[in-house]
Amino acid sequence: MHNSSIIKNITLGLLLTVAFFACDMSNRKKVDKTGYQEELKDREVKVVDEAEIFNKASEIGKEIAVSSQKALASQLKKAIKEGGPVHAVGFCNTRVNPIMDSLEQQYDAEIKRVSMHYRNPEDQPDGTEKKILEAYQYSLDSGYSLSDNVQKVGSQFILYTKPIVIDNPLCLNCHGEPGKEITQATMQKIDSLYADDKAKNHKFGDLRGMWSITLSKKEIIKAL
Repeated sequence: MHNSSIIKNITLGLLLTVAFFACDMSNRKKVDKTGYQEELKDREVKVVDEAEIFNKASEIGKEIAVSSQKALASQLKKAIKEGGPVHAVGFCNTRVNPIMDSLEQQYDAEIKRVSMHYRNPEDQPDGTEKKILEAYQYSLDSGYSLSDNVQKVGSQFILYTKPIVIDNPLCLNCHGEPGKEITQATMQKIDSLYADDKAKNHKFGDLRGMWSITLSKKEIIKAL
């Protein structure tokens, strides 16, 4: 009887041990499977055509351009309210770049405003941007409406551009005709900050420049 009891206890112990490990392995399998599925999802290759990529790039680019324009316009209006056009010129000189840097971090994209008639030398267009600006100017001179543009830059990036037209008379306080829209005090401030200013003598409706937003093709595909 004693041996029989021992055998029963050993058998029961083995059964409990096997059951414990079976449950443990079952849980591990579930965890491993979940992790594996997540890894597969991350590695999933999306099959998309170029039209889908361009449409998504246009959507994302427009969102960035509109949001960026609102952010800058809001701060610029505040600067004008605080000290008029003279104060606004100083604001553009010292505050715009930090705002643009913040927007780039927010959207994970290269965001620029470029112009053939730049005030800040940093806003000069590169070769591709210059051609697009020339095309915009030609369209405007020919009486055509201006629209956003999307094109490839190499194999890994998409360039989105949006024309900037002077559609607010307030813009001429800093970009209009000296002695007419631009006061002497404002002109003195401009001259003191920008030795090679090319951004005056504009008229209402002129092409001021464009938004130039470079997006990663990889990130665009992820967003689809």
